[in-house]
Amino acid sequence: MADSQKKKVLIIGAGVAGPLLALVLQHKGFEPVIYERHKENPPGGLAMQLSGQSLKVLNLLGLAEGALALALPLEHAKHRSELTGRVFLDAPAGAGIRAATGWPLCTVIRATYGAYLLDAVKQRGIELHWGKKFVGLREEGEKVIAEFVDGSEAEGDLLVGCDGIHSTVRDVLFGKTPAEFTGLVGIAGYTPFTEKLHPSPPMTVEQVWGDGCHYICLPLRQERYMWAVNMPEDTPGMLEDWRTVRPATDEQVGKMLKALPCYDWGGGVGDVIKGTTELIKFGLYIRPIAPVWHKGRAVLLGDAAHPTTPFLGQGANQSTEDVYHLVRCLLQHAPLTSESLDKAFTEYAAVRMDRVRRTIEQTKAEGDLRRISGREACLAREEVLARGMGTDTWKIILEMVSGPFTGESEI
Repeated sequence: MADSQKKKVLIIGAGVAGPLLALVLQHKGFEPVIYERHKENPPGGLAMQLSGQSLKVLNLLGLAEGALALALPLEHAKHRSELTGRVFLDAPAGAGIRAATGWPLCTVIRATYGAYLLDAVKQRGIELHWGKKFVGLREEGEKVIAEFVDGSEAEGDLLVGCDGIHSTVRDVLFGKTPAEFTGLVGIAGYTPFTEKLHPSPPMTVEQVWGDGCHYICLPLRQERYMWAVNMPEDTPGMLEDWRTVRPATDEQVGKMLKALPCYDWGGGVGDVIKGTTELIKFGLYIRPIAPVWHKGRAVLLGDAAHPTTPFLGQGANQSTEDVYHLVRCLLQHAPLTSESLDKAFTEYAAVRMDRVRRTIEQTKAEGDLRRISGREACLAREEVLARGMGTDTWKIILEMVSGPFTGESEI
């Protein structure tokens, strides 16, 4: 084993990207250590999508089949208008993605997937420290030292910020760039399957477009639906954070649900909303893509570098592509001196920049569609949506899910 592969890597953040990065680094001979600001792994978020990008990388670790056992493959997509009843898409989109990539498009509970990765971290003996809030770093010679709010420090050969859209690592490296509210809020919940509310094959992701309100519903393996509504709001309320606390009382939940424009929509939408048992609300934020992703021996990964809204289901999958290419570049530029580390970080960002930029531009366009209100504007939007799988959205999705490599992995 080359000496460069024994480098100690400090990873800030134990969401999804941090543990996965640690697993891939260890697999290739590095010594990763994870530091997480929370004192334990709290439940948070609802569901997320796993596509071929993540499954390919998990497969390198022998973890793909276990992840698939937690997830539900989506086979079909249906998009329609609440305003006119017009159907924009009713097609086996998931089957097409599986045929193109060799892997299914799945839904999985975010906390379940995160716990699965953390369990693998524990089983494989990777060091993880809870309750370590990162506040700063400094470099001494060939080492980087992470500083934590409790006064403790950790020394390593390089540091990776996997601490999300509100990244402290990014702020420390490049100064604060406040996250900007998009003008949209998300309200999302779980609704258990019942005899009346039960999916039948093919497993379908449904989207319904209305006046100032967009609804999406996904079935999950855990006998429940995850639904989400996006709509414009003047003030953001809660920050976007996948660990956001849920409304505290049944009264609050009921009041929030009844205020939704889609509360009485037909086609099963209102029934799903009214059956909700868990609920969260959060503002949707965006930060500019960091123009430079590294400084010295520290580098950004995932939402810390290129935060995105969840409209394409690509957040965790794009972070996984980051993981693959960062590790690939580190291996290719070994032994890792200060000079070669700079080259590795620069190449990693260059490879990823255009891809994430195009993804984020499309998520912004998706946000613009979700902000539309007024009958005439909604009817004009329908002409765009009527192109079905010919829209830019689907072109981007089909392109994205083919990554981070084709054929044999380079790592």
